[in-house]
Amino acid sequence: MKNTVYVLGNPLVKTDRKAFDLLPLLSQKFSAFKFEFYDPTEDIDLKDKSDLIMLDTGINLKKTALFRDLKYFELSPRNSVHDYDLPLQLGLMKKLGKFKKLYIIAVPARGKTSKILQEVKAILAAI
Repeated sequence: MKNTVYVLGNPLVKTDRKAFDLLPLLSQKFSAFKFEFYDPTEDIDLKDKSDLIMLDTGINLKKTALFRDLKYFELSPRNSVHDYDLPLQLGLMKKLGKFKKLYIIAVPARGKTSKILQEVKAILAAI
């Protein structure tokens, strides 16, 4: 069974769409993985408690980076239920034992697509 890589991003915001833009290329080049667009307002159904692999755009990154822990992310202020964000959701999922390991691959918002694809390939090979 293929590991799923959940791809995040907002296609309407230029600084947040790089991972989303890579989705068709990733699907073509990396057949060992299943790439799926993920809307963070929806729940991820991890039936087998597998590893959770996500791909997102990282603002101000110079090269692709791999994060294995939520401690590297800031939670947004939570004044109402509308402030529920991805790090909070992932933290809850972790506490509930919904996944074994977390991998967040962050790609730079700007840069050569071919270079970014090579960096993603190297990270996926190491997972």
